[in-house]
Amino acid sequence: MADATRHFLLLLLVASSAATLPSHAQLWDNEALPVVLTPARLKQSRSEVPASVSVIDRQMIIASGIRRIPELFRLIPGTSVGARDGWNHVVSYHGTNYRDSRRMQVLVDGRSIYQAGLATVNWNDIPLAIEDIERIEVVRGPSTASYGANAFLGVINIITRHPDDADKLYLQARKGDNQVEDYLLSHAGSFEGGKYRLSLQSRRDDGFEVNRDGEDRRDSDNSDTLNLRYEKALDQANISLAMGYKQGWVTDDFADIDVTSPDTRHRNHFVSAKMSWDLSKDHHQHLRIDYSGQKQQKEWQAVLPPAFIGQPTHPSPLVRVDANENSRQTRQDIEFQDTMVWSPDLKTVAGIHIKHNRVSSETYYDGSRRSDSIQLFANAEYRISDHVTGNVGASWERDSNDNKDHLSPRVSLHYHLNNHHSFRAVYSEAVRSPDLLETTADWTYRAKNITPTHNGQTTGEYVVKATGNPDLRAEKISSREIGYYANFQHIGLQWDIKLFRDHLSNLVSDSTALDKFSPENSNRLRQQGIETELDYRPSPNWLFHASYAYINSDTTTQNEESFTPSNNFSALLSYKFLSNTQLSLSRYYSQNTRRRGKNTFSRSDLRLAHTLNLRGTEVQLAYVARYQHDDNSELLSDNFYREELRQLFTLSLRY
Repeated sequence: MADATRHFLLLLLVASSAATLPSHAQLWDNEALPVVLTPARLKQSRSEVPASVSVIDRQMIIASGIRRIPELFRLIPGTSVGARDGWNHVVSYHGTNYRDSRRMQVLVDGRSIYQAGLATVNWNDIPLAIEDIERIEVVRGPSTASYGANAFLGVINIITRHPDDADKLYLQARKGDNQVEDYLLSHAGSFEGGKYRLSLQSRRDDGFEVNRDGEDRRDSDNSDTLNLRYEKALDQANISLAMGYKQGWVTDDFADIDVTSPDTRHRNHFVSAKMSWDLSKDHHQHLRIDYSGQKQQKEWQAVLPPAFIGQPTHPSPLVRVDANENSRQTRQDIEFQDTMVWSPDLKTVAGIHIKHNRVSSETYYDGSRRSDSIQLFANAEYRISDHVTGNVGASWERDSNDNKDHLSPRVSLHYHLNNHHSFRAVYSEAVRSPDLLETTADWTYRAKNITPTHNGQTTGEYVVKATGNPDLRAEKISSREIGYYANFQHIGLQWDIKLFRDHLSNLVSDSTALDKFSPENSNRLRQQGIETELDYRPSPNWLFHASYAYINSDTTTQNEESFTPSNNFSALLSYKFLSNTQLSLSRYYSQNTRRRGKNTFSRSDLRLAHTLNLRGTEVQLAYVARYQHDDNSELLSDNFYREELRQLFTLSLRY
C-alpha cells in the first residue's frame, strides 16, 4: 500500500503542476464542464461530485461492439463482470461475493431494477436494448446517502435515449457464432403534442458451448422485448412515461436426477410515470411512480429415491416427481424530490422514497412474503470559498424486514486548483438491509404427481430444507477516499484517480444454494487500493478510454473476495477514417485475488464498421471479433467456448 500511495502522490504532483489558479468567474460559470446527475441527485460538474464517477457514453457503447449491457462495465475501473452461464451475468464494484448481485443499486432512468424477492439484480430481465442507451453513470463508492440501502457498493444509472435524439426509423440485424441472431426495430415520432420512442427487439444465442468435461452446455437465451418512452412538455411541467415488456425462455443443464429439461420461461414488465415542474427558475420538484413485475416459470420432472421426499417405506428404488422453481415478484415505488438553488453558493436536494415488494413462490417461500420501506434523503453542496466546496448528505431508512432505523451519512471536501482540476476527500457510510430471501425463506422442493404411488400418496417434500434468519442485521460499510479529477479541455483529456480504504462488516456471505443456505452476519472485509481512469478525445474522430485498478483484500472468508480483482485493466481505442469507416480495438484483463492462475479473464475485441449514405438512408455493415487469450473458464468452472475467436456481423439501416 505504501508504494501505491507514493505513486498516487507523484501523479497528483505532476497533474497539479499543469494547473493555474483561476478567477472567480472561471471557477463557477463554465457551462462546458462535463456534468453528471447521479452521485448526489444534483446537476454537478465532474470536479464537484462527492464521489468517484465514471461515464459510459453512446460513442463508447458503439465503439466497443458489446452486445449485452453487463459487459459494458468491464470498462469501469475496479468493477467485476462475470457470467454464471450464457445469460446470467453478475456485476459488482470491487467484487466481493460473486454469487448474487445484492450490493449494487441499478437504475434505468431512475427506476430501480433490484429484485428483493430473490435478493438480486437480474440483468437478463431488463426490457431494454443496448442500442437505446444514451449514457451510463457509474458511482464508484457507497451511495446509500442518496439511493437507499441497496446502493451499498455503488450505483449504476442507465439513461435511455430521449425521443428527440433517436432515429425516426432504425433497423438492425445481427448474426454470429454460438447461434447469435438479433433483430431490432426502433421508431421515433410525435403523438398528442409529445414525442415517443418505440423499440422492438428479438435476441437469441446458445451461450457457452462446453463444460469442464468437454460436454455440451445448455444455457441458451431466447427473448423478445418491447420498450416505449414518451415525453411531453407542458407550460410549467414535463411528463415522462415509460413502459417495457420482455418474454422468452432460457435453458439449463440437466442434473443427474432430471428427466425433462429444467428450462425457465419468464415474463417481465414495468410501467413508470414521472412529472416534474419548476416552481421558479431556482426551485424544481418531481414526483415519480414505478411498478414492475416478474414471473418465472420453471417446471420439470426428476427421478430420485423416495426417501429423499419423505417416503422411506416406498417399495420402489426410484420414483418420478414433478418439481418447480416458479415465482412471481412485484415492486411499487413512489418518490418525491425537491431541488433548490438557494444562492450561488448553496444547492440542496431532499425527498422521500416509499417502496413495497411482494414475492410468491411455493418453493422458496411456501406462499407469499412482502416488505415495505421508507427513505428520507437530503444532500447539500456549499461553496465555502472560491477554491473550496463541501458536500454533505444523509439518508434515513426503515425497512420492515429488520424494523430498524438506519442513518447513512456522506461528507466530502473539494479543493479546486481551477475550474478543471480538483482534489477531493470523501467519507461515507452505507448499509444493505437484509432481503426477503435472507430473512423469511421457507425453502424446499415440493414433489407432486409421484409415480409410482404408495398408499395413495402423490405428494411429498424434499428432506433438505432451508429457512431464512429473521434476526439478520444490516450489512455495513465505511469508506474513505482521496482523489483527483483533471479536465485538460484544450486537448480533450479527462483523468481521474483515487486512493481508497473500505471496511465492510456484518456481511452475509453464505451461498444461496439450498444445501448451504444459512444466512448469518458472520464476516468482515477490508479493501484498499488505487484506481484510475483516462478518457482522451482530441477530435471527433478519436476516442481513447483506459482504466486500471489495484485492490488488496483482507477477509474472514474467501467467499468475500471470490469476485474481487487484484488487478483490473481495460482499454478502448477507436478511430474514424474519412468519416464513414470506424476501427475500434478493446482490451480487457482481470486477475482474481485468490485464484490468480485459474480465474484470469483476458480478451481482445475488434470492431470494423463502414457506413454508406444512399438517398437519405444510412446503411452500416459492422464486423466484431472477440479473441480469448486464456483457456480459463469464465467465473464458474463449466463456462467454456470451443474456439478462442468468436465473430459477429451486423447490418443496420437508419432513416
